[in-house]
Amino acid sequence: MQDNKNKPSDLTAFSIPVRRSIIHRDLWLGLPFIPLIALVFITIIMVLSFRQIAFLPISVLLWFILRGITKKDEWLLDIILSSLFQPDNLR
Repeated sequence: MQDNKNKPSDLTAFSIPVRRSIIHRDLWLGLPFIPLIALVFITIIMVLSFRQIAFLPISVLLWFILRGITKKDEWLLDIILSSLFQPDNLR
């Protein structure tokens, strides 16, 4: 006689294919859209307006750092940006 305690029930014995877009969000070059646009905009201003060519390697380094952060948590950069721009309403 076999023990049926470790055997899955008939309802959980099948698998459903799940699309990646349901589980993970869409990223542009490994970053969420708003932080990527901010990085590109700041880089363009620094290089074209202020003639700071040295900011190009800095922006590439920042991109690698932000991409590493995004690999661990896809929503962290959005949470940081929203917490920076929300007013503090303490009463």
